[in-house]
Parts: sequence; C-alpha cells; structure tokens
Amino acid sequence: MMVKMESTGKYIKRKLSDAGSVLYRHIGFSFVKMRLERKYNSIIGKGAYLSKGTKLEGKDFIGNDVLLKNVNIGYSTYIGNGSNISNARVGRFCCIAGLETVIGRHPVKGENLSIHPAFYSSAKQYGYSYVDKTSFEEVRYADKQNGYNIVIGNDVWIGRGVMITDGVTIGDGAVIGAGSLVTDDVEPYAIYAGTPAHKIGSRFDDETAGKLMEFRWWDKGEDWIREHADEFKNPDSFVN
Repeated sequence: MMVKMESTGKYIKRKLSDAGSVLYRHIGFSFVKMRLERKYNSIIGKGAYLSKGTKLEGKDFIGNDVLLKNVNIGYSTYIGNGSNISNARVGRFCCIAGLETVIGRHPVKGENLSIHPAFYSSAKQYGYSYVDKTSFEEVRYADKQNGYNIVIGNDVWIGRGVMITDGVTIGDGAVIGAGSLVTDDVEPYAIYAGTPAHKIGSRFDDETAGKLMEFRWWDKGEDWIREHADEFKNPDSFVN
C-alpha cells in the first residue's frame, strides 16, 4: 500500500514549529508564568503549562505538570498535579485532584464500517482522508457557543484519575469519585463513581440542594465569604 508523504518543505516547517514550541514551553513560558501568578494572585506549579486561550479568575492553584488548553478556571479553584484539561470551563471553588478530559469520538454503533477518521472525516487529522465530506460528528460540546466541550460547575470535587468525555456537564456541588469515567451529565450535588460513572448518592437532600443552587454562595464575593465562612460548618442552619 502506497502512502503519499508530506513534502520536504512542509516537513521542515513542521519540525521547526515543534522545536519552537518546546523552547517556548520550557523557557519562554517561565516568564509568562510569573506574570500570571502576580496578576491573578495564583500559584502555578513546576512544569505546568497554560496554552493560549486559558484564563484564570484569581486565587487559583495549578499543580505541577498540569497542561491546560483553552480552559477557563473559576475563582479559588485547585487543579491537581498531572491534570490534562482541554476546551473546558471550570467553576469557582472546585477541587480537582487529577483529571484528564477526553475529546473526540469514533463511530462504534453501526454509523460507519470503520472507526478510522479517514473514512468519515474530511479534516485530515492524520495527514490524509479518503472522503471529501464529513459524515460523523466526532466532537460534542457542552457549551458550543463558547467552544467548550466540557463544563464543570462550582464547588465540584473531582478525585484523582478521573476521565471526562466531551459533551458532559458536571453540575454545581457534585462529587466524582477517584478513577471514574464520566460519559454523561452529572446532576448538581450528586455523588458519582465508577466506570462508567453512575450516581451512588447525594451530598444533600433535594430541598437543601435547591436552596444552595438558588443562593449561589460562590458568586457572593471574597468579602462576603470571609464574613460568613464559619456558617459553612452547619448547612441546615445556612440554608434556613
């Protein structure tokens, strides 16, 4: 089987671009990181890299070797070591021990004879395609208007080793157990775990969760939160 190789000019250009990207990530980004830490009063760990399109709201913690690509990080959110997150919006006051987002799907239920993109996508992701028109939606969006494949709410706790597929929305206050594979939306204040993840409990009863969703304490601002922080110890008293 003959495969058409890319031209020498394109090959050299691609390799030079690769070399430039490596140099920037390991040298140039160090200066960008210092500026971001000061501007947003945040901490960015060793080996972490925030690519273009990533935004911090402030007082965030980005762990070591974290890779963020086009990610909007809400106020006072923690991203644990080694996380790899792309095209996502993450809410305020989240604790993410370790997360990998999975973007892209393949036809597995009879939509196409082959699972290889060359037979259903004209994007030429791997350098070539056998078709001129795309016939299968490879990527799902949770917020298509803003280009986010995954949306994670506020006050969400995600355990280490979790994977979330595209098109998924994690509701406010939810908890995802370590090592889970999340393929469907997670309702607010629900506790999910497993592969695939399924609901195993709730943080609060429906009435309390509803009141918290309506109140949205994470939007009250730093001064209000400091003043009322002790009240968080008693959820029943807080909502009533």
